[in-house]
Amino acid sequence: MKKYLLYSLLLVIVLFNSNTYSQFNDQWRCAYATIDDQPNATGIQTISVAVVEENAFAAMVSQAAPPWETGDACYLIGYRNADSTNGRLGYYAYNTPFNQIWLNGFDQVFMEHARDIAAYGNLILVANNDADHNILVFELGQDSVYTYPKRMITKLDPFVDENLWGIDVDASGRVYVTVEGNESTPSKIYVFGSLDTEPAWNEGFTAQPLQVITLPDNGDARDVTVSSDGAAIWVTNYLSKKVYCYIGDPIGGYQLYSGFNFILTDAPLSSAGTTLNPGPWGIKFMPENNWLFVACDVNFSTGSGYEYGRIYILNPNTGEIVDTLDAAGWNLEKTGGYNTRLGGTFGTASGYTSLYNVDFDEKNNVYTQSFYGWTVDKWVYEGTLPVVNLTITTVEKTDQIPTGFSLNQNYPNPFNPTTYIEFSLPEQSFVNLKIYSVTGEIVATVIDNKEFSSGVYKYSFDASKLASGTYIYSLSNGKYIINKKMLLIK
Repeated sequence: MKKYLLYSLLLVIVLFNSNTYSQFNDQWRCAYATIDDQPNATGIQTISVAVVEENAFAAMVSQAAPPWETGDACYLIGYRNADSTNGRLGYYAYNTPFNQIWLNGFDQVFMEHARDIAAYGNLILVANNDADHNILVFELGQDSVYTYPKRMITKLDPFVDENLWGIDVDASGRVYVTVEGNESTPSKIYVFGSLDTEPAWNEGFTAQPLQVITLPDNGDARDVTVSSDGAAIWVTNYLSKKVYCYIGDPIGGYQLYSGFNFILTDAPLSSAGTTLNPGPWGIKFMPENNWLFVACDVNFSTGSGYEYGRIYILNPNTGEIVDTLDAAGWNLEKTGGYNTRLGGTFGTASGYTSLYNVDFDEKNNVYTQSFYGWTVDKWVYEGTLPVVNLTITTVEKTDQIPTGFSLNQNYPNPFNPTTYIEFSLPEQSFVNLKIYSVTGEIVATVIDNKEFSSGVYKYSFDASKLASGTYIYSLSNGKYIINKKMLLIK
């Protein structure tokens, strides 16, 4: 196996300056909240939501607040064509705990104290906390949520019991989960092979992670999110109040990126005069516009805790806060209180703010949940969402010895949507690597006149935003230019 030395670079992925972007000049509004105590309700504590497409999602009910007890509810509720009063698939008795079963023939696993879910197409992945801490896979059908015959055991050591918390999936189907820590133990991230290619998802159900990342501080990693190509990972630590960024890839490994910094410093006074102590909880990367959404709230808190609950939108390259979706403020404005709903119901406010997770649909609408309000909420931005360029990624320096200035054929080829481009430099050089359409239009500037030492380098190119077709990739060092063709088939 090749050993790779991660060589971190800030890469400009498009032609204009990555630090410039349009401002957030418009407002967020709640388009609907699934009305509680009605036929459309989740009907009990709702901790996470995973979106398949606009108004189609799975909500996860889980009585995950400590202390955990046998019989605590844990199940999925599907919605299609949802609004405040419509969309729920199937009947669920109100405030009635039960545990959903992942069932495949004689193989069964009960959902237990799961705290996060993620979508991959129509599939819903559950970071479960049964005895083996399985990642369970379900499917959002047209009329219900069904078992999908894939799962993965994450308990690596039979003598160590580590609970899962957050989960995400990249565009290639690789799965990222967080293992909780505490005041004296750091959390970890496990990266598992693709749902589409790793055989253990279908039988055996045990495979070593592609990568294990240990966070730099003790604490509790509540959630993880990843760029489409797996080149950047962001993870929250509730106890340290930090969000960390890692760059690399699932094969070569990851390193902590020091250019990203976010620490939640909020410590507001409640109306009762007590100081609230929120932390970063759920996190999700918006791939089309490249913003990072961080759900921040007080830990499983009622009463005064309802007065705080918001999403900070961050620059994914730096951690800078660029906008705020203030759910608690919205609830106060629309209902006149933090823990009330007019007449017990309200179609555009959840009340009881307990915002722990966040997800998006294909139109970049935002979906959240209210753990104690027992709702799923859809948020819409009133204007056009700005776009920022994701400029953090990595070029890997391999241990090979360069034999000359060369550009290898990309692999795989044809590809969808990522491929590796490898090049060799016999001496220190300023390098450009650009991608062109067959008509000569530049579609991506991967490396823009960056200085490299002598060596052999590998770059993972993500073409998820490009159309199928033939592209030219071009490497230059100021003296020579090498061009090669690659084929994208979607």
